[in-house]
Formats: sequence, structure tokens, C-alpha cells
Amino acid sequence: MSVLEAVLLGLVQGITEFLPVSSSGHLAVLEHLWKLPAESRLPLTTMLHGATALAVLFYFAPLLARLIRGLWAGDAARRGSSWRMVGFIVLASVPAGVVGVMFSDMIDRAFSSLLLVGLMLLVTGGVLFGTRFARPRGEMSWMRALLVGVAQAIAILPGISRSGATIAGGLYLGMERKQAFEFSFLLAIPAISGAFLMQVRKVNLAVLSPAALAVGMAVAFVAGLAALFVLGRAVTGRKLHWFAYYCWAAGLAVILFVR
Repeated sequence: MSVLEAVLLGLVQGITEFLPVSSSGHLAVLEHLWKLPAESRLPLTTMLHGATALAVLFYFAPLLARLIRGLWAGDAARRGSSWRMVGFIVLASVPAGVVGVMFSDMIDRAFSSLLLVGLMLLVTGGVLFGTRFARPRGEMSWMRALLVGVAQAIAILPGISRSGATIAGGLYLGMERKQAFEFSFLLAIPAISGAFLMQVRKVNLAVLSPAALAVGMAVAFVAGLAALFVLGRAVTGRKLHWFAYYCWAAGLAVILFVR
């Protein structure tokens, strides 16, 4: 794999991992177009996921620091709130974990269907467009956390955006926009990190050139940070539905391409 291919894959991974347009769908299309051999594709995409995991940790470091300090705070209300949030994250992580373990082979086969990718991009567009009508109504609850986790589990399908599904799910359930954005990515940390740790044990990094690996990861990290900044502004500015138009166009293009 050339450095240029690594740069392009890193850019696509970094941008689409966090913007609500489905990184898995975009990578599936690129891999099909380029016909990248699995022996080099799998190690690189795995390491790119690791780079985006670092990006989300870096971006949300202040929020994570406040949450961790709150676990041991002297103020009982703050301590209780922090532990409750940890409980929400654990509960919401369960559905995706169960689906990933029980249906891993089926999920792997789904990534080979570009028609499915195109259809799911259309679904993602519809979900995002509906967020323009969402209104906040109440505080975070255990049931809301669980349902956002179910949305994350559904997003394992290629073409369904993880960030789009979880943020939209939170908004539909009545969460405040900033809260939905932050909870989506607090939930992303164990999801992305767990997926990375499961895959990294299976890959042979020796097939990649050190230059391609380093450049691809650096590009994915920087692009991921930029995408998080843009998405945060879009969510709090009530512009999340703008991404629906891109998903619809991309979905139609993929469907026409595979036909």
C-alpha cells in the first residue's frame, strides 16, 4: 500500500468516523473501488481506528477529566452525578457488545454488500433529517441511555452512522443537544477502543510500510479532531439535518454504482 493510499484512507476514516455519514460505508466503497488486498487493508484500517480513538480521547479530555474527578469528589451530589453517568455509559455499551459478539460473522458479510451500504446511507439520511423537529424534554434516564445504546448497536451495520444514530437517538428521546453530542462520544470511547483492541490482535502490521502506517494514522487523527469540532458546532447549532442531504446523495450514488 502506498503512502498516498494511506493518506486518502486516513482522511476518509478521520472525517467520516465522527461526522454522521458512516465511516464503515465509505471505507467499504473505497476498498471495493481500489480492490485493496485484505492483507494490507485490514491492518491499516485497524490502526486508523486506533488513531481516531486517540482523537476522541484528546478532544474530550477536559470532559473526561471532570467526570473522573467527580467520581472522588467530596460533594455527594457531584459524586453521585458522575457515578450515574458512568452507569449510563456502561449500560448503553451493552447492546453493541452483545451484537458484536453474537453476530460478528454476519456483520463481516454485510460489509461485502455495497447495495446494503447504499440503502443504509439512505436510512441514515432520513434519521438525520428528522432531528430538525426534535425538542428537549427532560433529564437523562436509564431507559434513554439504554435506547441510545440500541441505536449504537444498529449502527454496526455498514452505512448506518454511529455518531448519527446515537446523537439522533438522544435528540429524539428529548436530550439537550450538547448533552446528546457529549454522551454519544463518551459512549464512543469504549466502543471504538474495544473494536480496536479486538482487531489489533488479529492483524500483521509487518505487511505495511512504516511510512504509510505513520502518515495514515497522523492524517486520521488530525482529520478526526477537525470533524469533531465541525460536528459539535452542527449539533448545538441545530444543523445536524444538513448531513442528511449528503447521505442521500451518497446512498443513491452507491446504489447506482452497484447496479
